[in-house]
Amino acid sequence: MESPGIKEILEIHQKTILDTVKRIIKNQSLVDDIVQDANIKIYNYLNEKESPQSLKAWIKTISKNTAYDHLRKVKRDQTLLEKANTSFKHSNSVNSAQTPEKELLTQEMITDFKAEFDTLDAETKKIFVLRHQGYSYQEIAEKTSISLGKVKTKIFRGRKKLMENLSEKGVL
Repeated sequence: MESPGIKEILEIHQKTILDTVKRIIKNQSLVDDIVQDANIKIYNYLNEKESPQSLKAWIKTISKNTAYDHLRKVKRDQTLLEKANTSFKHSNSVNSAQTPEKELLTQEMITDFKAEFDTLDAETKKIFVLRHQGYSYQEIAEKTSISLGKVKTKIFRGRKKLMENLSEKGVL
């Protein structure tokens, strides 16, 4: 059951949360998402436990850690995608010395990727296609009538599954 005052605490400290996240994250749309995540973490904690002794400092710490968690996640995703992209470009590079063996390997790599992509559930595939077409997470959520959090989770888990399975096959 919700204790009285949690919403008021969040409203009072909203500027603190926003300022803390803005110092770390420069992209405004990401700031909004991270502030929302921080609000949820704070709300859930306060709803289950007593307020920490120094509430403002604790809220700043939660906000800061949520922002840093996001940066780590983005960096990890970018590293995996760069690795996949570099590997794909390397194997797919067109040059005059491209041998039939290289062309066959490229085709096998594409076939492996398609096979792994087909193992994803229909909803995840649809989200990936929309993201590939340039839609933002928010636009995908609106188009598919799925919550923003679920869209992000599906993309994260789908990428992770693809990367792991392709790495196991030696494609990446």
